[in-house]
Amino acid sequence: MKIGIIGGGSVGLLCACYLSLHHQVTVLTRRAEQAEAICSDGIRLYKEGREYSGECEADTEINSSYDLLLVTVKQHQLGAVFPKLDQIKETNILFLQNGMAHIHEIQNWRTAHSLYVGIVEHGAVRKSDTAVEHTGLGAVKWSAFGHSSPESLHPFFQQETRGFPIVYETDWHRLLTGKLIINACINPLTALLRVKNGELLASPAYFSYMKMIFREACTILGLKDREKAWEQVCAVCENTKDNYSSMLIDVYAGRLTEADAIIGYLLKEAEISGHDAIHFEFLYRSITALRQKPDKVF
Repeated sequence: MKIGIIGGGSVGLLCACYLSLHHQVTVLTRRAEQAEAICSDGIRLYKEGREYSGECEADTEINSSYDLLLVTVKQHQLGAVFPKLDQIKETNILFLQNGMAHIHEIQNWRTAHSLYVGIVEHGAVRKSDTAVEHTGLGAVKWSAFGHSSPESLHPFFQQETRGFPIVYETDWHRLLTGKLIINACINPLTALLRVKNGELLASPAYFSYMKMIFREACTILGLKDREKAWEQVCAVCENTKDNYSSMLIDVYAGRLTEADAIIGYLLKEAEISGHDAIHFEFLYRSITALRQKPDKVF
């Protein structure tokens, strides 16, 4: 199977390295320098003190030669990707973004492509243009969006690679909201407080903040099984206790964060449903201020 992975960040490099074991993979990057480096050196993956390598191609142009395209760029970068996807012939496209703001964009996109959405539960940190560290084990979970035919992709994902399971879910909305709540509870708080994920469990004050945010998110999303969802939030905190969230890393680097993708979606849904979102309004404004002044501590 020919797979194109749009985006050379941590998720893109991680997926490329594992999928290259069974498929012909090309990483589609924004910068020519990164594409040239991947073509020359391949991708190096670091996991539990060991180094692995993956042989991949790379390019800067999206074309019609792929059986499947994985879109791994962040939500705020999708605006530059959609026009390029409109220019290629029909294919399978799987979107792997944090948050759910991209769902509104996909729903309004008039296209003949077969669309899928998913989540990445793994922890990953990009070390360079050609290297990624696998910091937390999880799974890639995906689901059909709209009128797509997931059975056409099942045979390709059955070649499961140890340490990188790929799981199909029947309900895309339940899949994404489950991940959204986890991101909403962990990422903004760790970015604001400047702490590793595990501190949200270790500190009673931080733990209570996280619980308040969780309750507000559940109300906005109309989540029914709150006990199970809370267990998942705490489990992710524990499993990634030594990690810095991607939002905190973006704040430190002065980059645009995924606040719109994660918090922005919840604020919009709260407005539509008429629910209060006082905690998320505070977090959104605070994260925006932090990006403007990354050395500021609240």
